[in-house]
Amino acid sequence: MEAVESYFEDLKKGCNNLITCDQLTELMENKKDVYILDIRAPEDFENGHLDGSVNIAWNDVGDHLDELPKDQKVVVVCYSGQSAGQVVSLLKILGYNVCALKGGMTCDLTHLPIEAGCCAPDSDTCDT
Repeated sequence: MEAVESYFEDLKKGCNNLITCDQLTELMENKKDVYILDIRAPEDFENGHLDGSVNIAWNDVGDHLDELPKDQKVVVVCYSGQSAGQVVSLLKILGYNVCALKGGMTCDLTHLPIEAGCCAPDSDTCDT
């Protein structure tokens, strides 16, 4: 219950658990330690994905929790961001430092009036 309350407190702080394409690009270009989890269907992953990403289909994530790192930022990628948001909510409650890629693989939705900020566990502020 404490983890759920913490999740909602983070939302009140403005941490919407999103990372923009530009922010992710910057992390990757600066060789920051980031684990990219692509939850799309394997055949779609094979047709194109972010460099270095790992594919675990949305409905299989629960079977692979022990493979996800808790010591680095995890960015969840899907088609449009909706499924990633669901996975992010659950992973946040389980203690992962995780965000969803805003707009998913379309990445052209950055013009929407949504600021992206992601709180690390036990943090009082948002980070990117």
